[in-house]
Amino acid sequence: MDNKINATVFLTVAETGSFRKAADELGYTQAGISYIIGAMEEAAGCSLFLREHGGVKLTSEGELLLPQIQQLHAWERRFAQTVNELNGLEKGTLRVQIFDSVSVHWIPKILREFCRDYPGIKVELFTEENARRAEEMVLNGEADCGFFLTGKVNGLDTIPLIEEHLMAVVSPDHPLANEKHFPISQIEKYPYIRMKYEEASPIGQAFREENITPNVAFTMDNDYAAMAMVSNGLGFCIFPELLLKNIPYDLKCLTFDMPKKRTLSVGTRNMKTASKACRKFIEYTCRIVQAQEGVHPA
Repeated sequence: MDNKINATVFLTVAETGSFRKAADELGYTQAGISYIIGAMEEAAGCSLFLREHGGVKLTSEGELLLPQIQQLHAWERRFAQTVNELNGLEKGTLRVQIFDSVSVHWIPKILREFCRDYPGIKVELFTEENARRAEEMVLNGEADCGFFLTGKVNGLDTIPLIEEHLMAVVSPDHPLANEKHFPISQIEKYPYIRMKYEEASPIGQAFREENITPNVAFTMDNDYAAMAMVSNGLGFCIFPELLLKNIPYDLKCLTFDMPKKRTLSVGTRNMKTASKACRKFIEYTCRIVQAQEGVHPA
């Protein structure tokens, strides 16, 4: 496909499922996006997208090419970043994968200091609550670095940041609200509000370890919406400590009688070959988390 590959356009169309949305996001005309994709398909000798009423989706050939184009896109960004650094230029783009608790409690302070010191670096944030997908984003180069729900990820260089308790969150009138701990043995007894990507998280792992099948009343994809459900007595949730700081609801947060914890870490694919901006962002993250949480990252 030679120089007719435009990885950014291909991936944006695949992500948005629309030539129009991709055009709006990238600052192209819709006709320009259509022309670029058409040129790629001509060079590939096959259709890459199915044009359907209301949008587009990858063909089977497009699906096969997706991982390679993701790698090409990551390589192009790393190449541009390295060229900038070789020329002594403090500019470039850093793509960071985050999730809700990190975005609320850490990211604002990290970005305030990082962007103050490196104003030429454009930081793009991508929120991903699915733990497995978050790891994949950094592994395949969609993101330069990211935050993870475990201390170690195969194929990545990670630095543990904090270890925190998983907490049972109940309304003040819940039968266990005045207990010191939430008994693990009682989890199946009460209505439970689960989060959408919980299966791939430490919470799902804890259920498997204890052979627990919670009594799921509702499934939510927004942490604070789930807390609102709990505050209205519709069930209990399980959340990590970090997310429960300064919550806007009257809730009781209980540790389990058999403590369950998770480790949060930050990392990139290879610390030695990562861009200067990526390494600096991780450095700032470790320092700021250490100061804010009173811990010492490894």
